[in-house]
Amino acid sequence: MKSVKYIRVLTYGAIAVVLLLQGIWMANAYQLTQKQLHAQISDIFNTSVNKELIIRANANFIANEELGTVEQDYETGSFGTPQLLLQDLFARKNHFISLHILDTIFHTEIAKQKLHGKFIINRLNPKTGEVLESTHPKGEEKLQGAMASEIIPIRMDGSEGVQVLLVSPYRAIFRQMLFALILSLLLILFVGYTLFFVMRSFTNERHLRQLQTDFSNALIHNMASPLQTIYQMNALMKDDKVVADTEKRNKYIDLAQLQIVNLQALTDRILAVARAEQSPLSPTIKPTDVVQIIRQLVEKFTMQAKKEVRFSTCFQPDNILFNADETMLHNAVSNLIDNAVKYSGETVEIEIDCRLKKNGLHIAVKDNGYGISSADLQTIFNKFERGEAVKRKEATGFGLGLSYVKSVAEAHHGTVNLYSKKGEGTLFELFLPFEEIQFNKPIDDQL
Repeated sequence: MKSVKYIRVLTYGAIAVVLLLQGIWMANAYQLTQKQLHAQISDIFNTSVNKELIIRANANFIANEELGTVEQDYETGSFGTPQLLLQDLFARKNHFISLHILDTIFHTEIAKQKLHGKFIINRLNPKTGEVLESTHPKGEEKLQGAMASEIIPIRMDGSEGVQVLLVSPYRAIFRQMLFALILSLLLILFVGYTLFFVMRSFTNERHLRQLQTDFSNALIHNMASPLQTIYQMNALMKDDKVVADTEKRNKYIDLAQLQIVNLQALTDRILAVARAEQSPLSPTIKPTDVVQIIRQLVEKFTMQAKKEVRFSTCFQPDNILFNADETMLHNAVSNLIDNAVKYSGETVEIEIDCRLKKNGLHIAVKDNGYGISSADLQTIFNKFERGEAVKRKEATGFGLGLSYVKSVAEAHHGTVNLYSKKGEGTLFELFLPFEEIQFNKPIDDQL
């Protein structure tokens, strides 16, 4: 148990470390992307401001009159003279910067760079932070959480400048990080699935070891009692008085033979399951008297059971001859009855309904036993599974019977269905379809 605890702690610790490292990496990637986006927007905005200035310079000859020839390139947004000087000159001549034109140019440049988002351009006083003009439709020039570019001054005394704000920059940042986010998510999913697969494999292996241990204990328990009885009977047979008493001697011999038969049946059952595990069962199909098989089993369990067992049977028709493997069908029905007896109280009531219908043979075995919980219903047909029988310390079973019944049904291309509720008994329905040739006609399917 300690090893299981340590493995779980290590697994959860590994997941936590992976998530922590991924979180640190994503935080650093976010900051780097944020800086790159800020620098990119600032460069685009600076270029847009210069282009707006070129448009004003071409519309006015003040620059050539007072500053001389100004070399300019609209495509790159570059000047041959300090832009601030020209901006200040235009401001003194009341040719102020046009935020509308600047906004149009900026969005055009932004679209070229395939950047998306809502942008607001402000003309403000850098010293006081007072917004003098804004492109925001509602006049809300300052938005909390917005990414602000560097302020570009447009007056020599520093009393005015322009700035662009990116509203809700997180969307733009995460959009640029989309590829990295997808890779990170895939990595987390891959690591998580790998660790989950390892834990599931370990849990399944531990469960299998437990099932094998339970099987070994059950096998020892089931073999110990008959062997002990045979040993005791053999020891008693050395007593001359017992040998001389014919009635007592025959009683002991019959008891020893019964235990030998039980051991043989136990061995046959384990070997049958082992053969089914190695390769699919290959039934020998021949006409089989189903009614006779069930009646023999009813008589056997009535006599051998160590508790009170009451049977009620129904056969329709009264004689059923069906193409099947006689031994497999006998063992399958025997396992169903054996389960009903073992997993019930001191008084067992078993109803067996055997009908030949249009689609094949239907055998239902119903008991008034403990029932099966909804959790056990999912695994009850697996090998070595015994459900809550282990909790009740019922070590008389191996968890192989229902697995064998399912194998027999599948070997005949049929099915076995289970209906049960904890505390309300269990109903098993074994269905075997018709082969190409059957030796008696089925009764009406409505029966």
